[in-house]
Amino acid sequence: MAGEGLEPQATSVAGIVVSAMCLLMWLWIVPTLSSLNSSDAAGNAMSQAFTALALLVLWVLLAVLAIIAWFKGGVPGPAAVAALILIPGSGFAVVRALELLSRPGLPPYHWPIVIPALVPPLIVLFCLWAVVRPLRAIVPAAIAGGFSWGAIVIVCLSLVPMDGMRTRATDELDAASRQHEAAYAAIPPDAPLWAWLPFLDTNYGNRTTEALANIRRNDRRQTDAEIMLDRGDFPLGFMGAMDLTPTQTICDTARALLRQRAAKLVPPTPNARPYSDVRIQVSEAVSAMQWLVGYDCPCDAESQAWQAVAESYRNPGFETVELSRLRDPQALGRRLRETPDRFSMLSPKSHLKAWLKYADDPIYREQALAGARALDHRTADALSMLTEQYDPWAPLLLLKYLPVLDLETAEPLCNAALSRLRDDFAKTFRPRPDDPRSYDELLSRLGVYQPLAALEWLAGHGCNADAVLAEAIDLVRAYGDSPERRTMLAKLEQLRRNLN
Repeated sequence: MAGEGLEPQATSVAGIVVSAMCLLMWLWIVPTLSSLNSSDAAGNAMSQAFTALALLVLWVLLAVLAIIAWFKGGVPGPAAVAALILIPGSGFAVVRALELLSRPGLPPYHWPIVIPALVPPLIVLFCLWAVVRPLRAIVPAAIAGGFSWGAIVIVCLSLVPMDGMRTRATDELDAASRQHEAAYAAIPPDAPLWAWLPFLDTNYGNRTTEALANIRRNDRRQTDAEIMLDRGDFPLGFMGAMDLTPTQTICDTARALLRQRAAKLVPPTPNARPYSDVRIQVSEAVSAMQWLVGYDCPCDAESQAWQAVAESYRNPGFETVELSRLRDPQALGRRLRETPDRFSMLSPKSHLKAWLKYADDPIYREQALAGARALDHRTADALSMLTEQYDPWAPLLLLKYLPVLDLETAEPLCNAALSRLRDDFAKTFRPRPDDPRSYDELLSRLGVYQPLAALEWLAGHGCNADAVLAEAIDLVRAYGDSPERRTMLAKLEQLRRNLN
């Protein structure tokens, strides 16, 4: 053949090196093909794009290897024709296999992986046979070529029935989706809660949000929920999403259902089955108990029962930690105290944060602020909001309404509020003298919680705010002059003089 112009030994070495590169690429690619759909949409798209690029590089290397084998002179004419057709042809088959593997939940599931898993080694084996003379002496050309390229043809042709399986599965899925949509459209708005259950969690279209909205608008949802809890078919994972009133009846029937479902999941032999078998059920139970406990319905016995269930399976997940947290005394009634779903759920026992949550709503603003001022624990609650570690909005919400809450300015409250203001003022951008910025820009940077107004109130109600006033004055002076800026500077400077 045309290999006369190349040094045989150098060609063999080149063929072996390229073969090694192909096999290394192949070893990296094949495992990734089984997990192309294991992340979120963006992660899956990125994984599939990188895998497609890697496959392209691999097939280019296989083509280079085939060219080296041809130049070596050990490739018979029929085998060279087969390589010319089947290397690019198998590349197209691999692209389609990649598309099928991007949705492994549908037939033919993970079976298309056989194409990218088997074709590269077969090509590499044949090319190594062609470039390594001792191998050619051992294995006849007809057997080497017939086995390699015949196997590649069979593997690539397996795509045909797999492609047909995917087409049928997609058609069935589309038909089921149309049927599902027709059933959804046929449900009247005042349908009972159980009529919406098929649409809360389905593979045939995402109607969960709309179904829950219809349930929350339905006046009979409370009665229907009690009926379903009593008969045992209530979807526990959606308990906190239906705008139910956490009555004693809901508490009692939900706890009973939780105990019943936990008892059914206890395995005959501990640790004999993987935790994945019950992860969904445990997660749904945790979600229900978080809502119940948050609304002052104790679930200690139920959380212990579910924790025992989870720990009786192999490698239990993080849900076991969440289950233990449900028995924390501080968790009982926390949602009712701090973040109730409705204004009507507020009471004198509610946290100041719960009342202020509704102060931004024009409908409830005056009622919410009046209720907040009437709390006998409002000052203690205010201090806890200023030192909140897990809710970054709590300090901002408190400072926004600080001047209208009629708080007692004890030293702990003063120190916590002034410390927060000092940090915010210090972090706020100060323009250079040659880069004038408007005072309105400063107010925008400080945010809607109005820290300057909070500082005015603190300094005017006995807090030792001299250092923070100096920081604020320096910050205000860094911005361009305006009537509003002059007014604010005059207020801050007068407050500082009063303190001194």
